[in-house]
Amino acid sequence: MSFAFSVLAIAALVLAPITWNSLEDVDRQFAFFGTAGCILASVFCILLAVLFHRRIPWLIKLAVWATPAFAAWGFLSLYEFSGFDGEVRPQFRLRTDSNRERTQPTIMPDNRSTPAESDRVREFVFSQFLGNDRTGVIDAPEFSMQWDQALPSIVWRREIGAGWSGFAIANGLAITLHQQEESEVVSAWRLESGETVWEHRIPGRHFHPLGGLGPRSTPTVVTHAGKTWVLVQSALGIVKCLSLETGDPLWQFDLLQRTGISQSESEQEIMWGRSASPLVIDNEVIVPLGGSPKAGSGIHSLIALDIATGAEKWINGEAQIAYASPALLTLDGVEQIVSVNEGNVTGHEIATGRVLWESPWPSKSNGDACASQPVQIDGTKVLLGKGYAQGSKLIEVTQATGIWTVKDVWANTRTLKTKFTNSVIYDGKAYALSDGVLECVEPLAGTREWRGPRYGQGQMLVVNGTILVSSEDGRIASVDRITGKPIAEMPVLDGITWNPPSIAGPYLLVRNATEAVCLHSPLD
Repeated sequence: MSFAFSVLAIAALVLAPITWNSLEDVDRQFAFFGTAGCILASVFCILLAVLFHRRIPWLIKLAVWATPAFAAWGFLSLYEFSGFDGEVRPQFRLRTDSNRERTQPTIMPDNRSTPAESDRVREFVFSQFLGNDRTGVIDAPEFSMQWDQALPSIVWRREIGAGWSGFAIANGLAITLHQQEESEVVSAWRLESGETVWEHRIPGRHFHPLGGLGPRSTPTVVTHAGKTWVLVQSALGIVKCLSLETGDPLWQFDLLQRTGISQSESEQEIMWGRSASPLVIDNEVIVPLGGSPKAGSGIHSLIALDIATGAEKWINGEAQIAYASPALLTLDGVEQIVSVNEGNVTGHEIATGRVLWESPWPSKSNGDACASQPVQIDGTKVLLGKGYAQGSKLIEVTQATGIWTVKDVWANTRTLKTKFTNSVIYDGKAYALSDGVLECVEPLAGTREWRGPRYGQGQMLVVNGTILVSSEDGRIASVDRITGKPIAEMPVLDGITWNPPSIAGPYLLVRNATEAVCLHSPLD
């Protein structure tokens, strides 16, 4: 018996690197699970081999079996579990680090903006998720990506509550969502100093051990009827409109109440928390709606609300929601809303939400979820991406006398595996963190042009023609988009960083679930 377990232990140990090498290029999460399983199986077989070995004294057997328990106890006395990274690897932090008191912003006086910038700071705008037009392509004439000549300087840093929201920036304010105790908090901070201007609390708390705590969506700032408003969606489906200047609420709409389901019922279907950033089209606010098979109201993909009152204008679509935000695209000459849902992608008429077309795109919103935005390539083609070894595909959407047709142009499980992030199209190429590795793809053919460094499950933008990466481990990097080679990088945040970065004027805002930092990178 002991010999058999010894053979199994050796076999499992040999199998570990084979498993990693065979699965790493498919999906690193799968590779980690497989490799970790082999190592744990090997350790367990070694323990069993010792247990059943007749010549080993019982005292030594007990010592061998107690060693892992004592090692785990010693480790956990110094470190505490802090969550999982994007490849579902457990993360730990020193227990002393989690006992720090919340502080006011730490401001670096030497790096404050110039008087000319202070006069203009209210003009700097990053109005919503992925930038003012939601493409991830940022034209920022006052922001330098030439970091080989001068790295960005830190203006301020401050602690923040948990959550994966990014910043919207307008009128000199930076607005984000984060968790404080039992509420999701909308916070507006001064862009130049990080000082709190106002906060608005939305009661509720979403937590999942794999996805973490707090809100997921990025606020949207819009000017309507001469007033500037902030639109937010909580992880629990509260859509709210607030005054940008004061934080005073204008209206609120409860998506769970509309669908007639409880928080627990919603989270059975939408496990990782509602993450869509509100899309504003003229007088309407569009967000995914969802529902549950148990609810009498059924499941609906999208809902449109009146921007001035929050009144419901329409609901449509029958697919369960996913985690991407609604996108405004113009396909074959028709402006429409494109929605990535659980199991498919749909195009919707703006006025009524009527489904114009659909294309299958497998996923489960309580498992291998879709989180990436649909990306328009040309007048008829849309690029889709997803993690979990699914990869990407290009669809062509056309119409003839109002009848819509969708066909797959290509599909590739090896490219643009955008798990938590999005592809960005610039100068005819698609750039993305594909299962954590920066890559460039020719989107019309689906062929890879180059692979760059590994940055983990982070986020990226294309800024002034250069790739800006916010890596999962808290670094920021400037990368040449022609070669894929890093220009320069610097560590900024400590801990898992899944939040999208924001740029307005010469300022760059990055954050994660514990800290936010404002950096300054002006052109000379």
